[in-house]
Amino acid sequence: MTEPNSTPHTEKKHQRLARRLLFWFLLIALLPCGIMTAITARLANRALETSVQERLVQIASARSTQLESYAAERVRDGTTLSIAPTVVTAMSQLSSVGLSASNPTILEEEATAYAPYLRDVATSRGYESLLLIHVDGTVLYSSTDQLKPGAKLTSESLGTTELAKSFDRSRTLLQSEMCQFAPFGKSGKPTAFVTSPIFQKEKVVGVLALQLPIDRVWQILTDTTGLGATGEILTAERIDNTARITTPLRHRSDAAYELTIPLTVEKAVAARHASSGNRGYAVFPDYRQEEVAAAWCYLPSYRWGLVAKQDTSEAFALVRFQQLLIAGLLCGTVLLVVVVALFVARSISTPIQRAIILSRNVAAGDLRDDVSILSRDETAILLESLQTMTQDLRLLIGRVQTSSDALTNTSSTLQATGSNQQHVIKRLGDSTTQTVAAVEEISVTGKELTHTMVAVNEMAGKTGAMAIEGRENLSSMDATMRKLADSTESFGSRLAVINERATTINLAVTTIAKVADQTNLLSINAAIEAEKAGEYGLGFLVIAREIRRLADQTAVASLEIEQVVKEMQLSVSSGVMEMDAFTKSVETGAQEIGGVSRQLAEIIASVKGISERFEQVAEGMQAQSQGAEQIRIAMAHLAESVSESESALDSFQNATTDVQQAANDLHGEITHFKL
Repeated sequence: MTEPNSTPHTEKKHQRLARRLLFWFLLIALLPCGIMTAITARLANRALETSVQERLVQIASARSTQLESYAAERVRDGTTLSIAPTVVTAMSQLSSVGLSASNPTILEEEATAYAPYLRDVATSRGYESLLLIHVDGTVLYSSTDQLKPGAKLTSESLGTTELAKSFDRSRTLLQSEMCQFAPFGKSGKPTAFVTSPIFQKEKVVGVLALQLPIDRVWQILTDTTGLGATGEILTAERIDNTARITTPLRHRSDAAYELTIPLTVEKAVAARHASSGNRGYAVFPDYRQEEVAAAWCYLPSYRWGLVAKQDTSEAFALVRFQQLLIAGLLCGTVLLVVVVALFVARSISTPIQRAIILSRNVAAGDLRDDVSILSRDETAILLESLQTMTQDLRLLIGRVQTSSDALTNTSSTLQATGSNQQHVIKRLGDSTTQTVAAVEEISVTGKELTHTMVAVNEMAGKTGAMAIEGRENLSSMDATMRKLADSTESFGSRLAVINERATTINLAVTTIAKVADQTNLLSINAAIEAEKAGEYGLGFLVIAREIRRLADQTAVASLEIEQVVKEMQLSVSSGVMEMDAFTKSVETGAQEIGGVSRQLAEIIASVKGISERFEQVAEGMQAQSQGAEQIRIAMAHLAESVSESESALDSFQNATTDVQQAANDLHGEITHFKL
C-alpha cells in the first residue's frame, strides 16, 4: 500500500528541486546582466534623447538668430535711409506741397525729381516699395501703385493695418521699427513694413516706410537642414486664444495664414509657449496628430513663436533600434542560460531522486530494497550511507518487536484502573467549580452595584448643589440686566438732548452764514466807494478787501460747521434707534433668565427626592454583597481540595496513558516493517 503512493510524491519533490535550481541559477546569472543592460540602455537612451533635444534647440536658436539678424538689418536700412539728405529734402518738399494742394497729381509731378533715386534705393535693397508719409498720416510718395499719393492711413480702410500701427509708433516713439507680417493690399500677400521717423531741424516732418516681402523669411524657415525627412520649422502668431501659422509647412504647403490651432488643445503646447515668449522642449502630438519632438523660442521682432520639430519615429529611430537589439540579446542569453541550468539541475537531481525513493521505502517500512551506485561523487557517498542505514535498521527492528509486546499488556491494565478513578473526581470538581464561579460572580456584582449607587448618590448631591448655585447666579444676572435696561433708557434720553442741542447749533450756524453774506455785500459796496474816491480811498479799499476775505472764510467755516452738525445729528439719531433696540433685547433676556431660574428650582426638588432613595438601595446591596462573599470563601476551600485530588489522578493517568501510547506506537511502527 505504501509503494504506489511514494512515487508521485517523489516526482513532485524532484520537480520542485529542479525548479529551485533553475530559478537560483537564472537569478545569479541573469540578474547582474539584466541590471547592467537596463542601466546601459537607460543611459544610452537618455544620451540619444539629450542629443535630439540639443540638436532641435540649436536649430531653433540658429533660425531665430538668422531671422532676428535679418530684421535688425532691415531696421538699420530704414534708419539709414531716413537720415539720407535726398530723402529728408524730398520729404520736406512734398510736405510743403501736400499742405497747399490736395490733388494727388500735383504730388506725383513734384516727386518726379526724387522718384528714380527712391525707386533704385528700394529695389537695390530688396524692398517692394518705398513710402513717404506725412506726420498727419497722408501718403506723399509711393514707389508702386499699391498706395496712391494722397491716401490717408487714418482712414477706415487703412487705419487697422499693420502699416498704420507701425507709422503711429514710429511717429510717437521717434524710433525705427518693423511691424508684423500680415496680408496687405489687393493681393493679400503677407507683407511687413519698416518705418523710421524723418527729422528736420530736430523735428519730425514725416515717416519713411519700406515694404518688406516675406519671401526671404519663408526661405529661411523652409530650410530643414538637420531635421531629416519629417522635420519642419513652424512659426505662429497668437490671436486671442488661437495660434495662426505664418509660414508654409513641409507637410502642408498652404498653411501660411490659413491654418489656425486653438491654444487650449494638446497639439498647440509648443505654439502656446513660444508665442507667449518662452523657450522649451517637449514631445507631443502635432497638428497632424503625429508624435513629434520639438524645441521652441520667441521672435520678438516678428512677434512670432518659432517651433523646430521632427517626428519621433525618425528622431528616436536609433533609440528604438537599440532597444530591439538589447531585447534580442537578452532573450538569447536567457534561452542559453535556461538550457545550461536544466542540464546542471538534472545531473544533481537524478541521484537525489534515487536516494529519495530509497528513503521513502524505508519510511514506509520496506527494508528489503537495495540501491545501485553508479557515480563517484558526493551523491554516491549519500547512497552508500543510506544502504548501510537500511541494513542496521533490519537488525534493530527484530529486537524491538519482542520487547514491545510485553510492555503493551502491562500498560493496558494500569490505564483501565486510573480511568475509572479519574471520572469520579472530575465530576465532583466540575460541580464545585461551577458553584464557586456563580457565588463569586454574585459577590462581584453586588460590590459593583454598591459602588455604583454610592457614586450616583454623590453625583445627585453635586447636581443639586450646582443647580442651586446656578439659580443664585441667574438671579444676580436678572438684576444686572434690569440695571442695564435702565442705564440704556437714560443714555437714550441724553442722546435726544444732544440732538436738540445740535439743531440749535445748526440754526446759529445758518444765522452766521447770513451775516457773512451781508458782510461780503457791504465789503463789495465799500470797495466800490473806495474806487470812486481814488487815491484817497486806497486804505479803505484794503480794509474792504480784508473784510470780504474774512466774510468768505466765515461763510466757509459756517458751512463746515453745518456739515459737521448734520453728521452729528445723523449719528445721534442712529444711536438712539440702536439703544432702543438694545433695551428691548435686554428686557427679553431678563424674561428668559427668569424662566430658566424657575426650571432650575424644579430640578433641585427632583434631585433631592432621588438622592434619599439611592441611599436606601445602597445599604441593602451592601448587606447582600457581604453574605455572598462569605459563601464564596467556603466554596473556594472545597474547590481547592477537589482540584488537588484531581491533579494527582491526572498525573497518574497521564503517565499510564503515555506508557500505553508509547507501547502501542512502538508496536505499530514495528509491525509495518518488512524484514
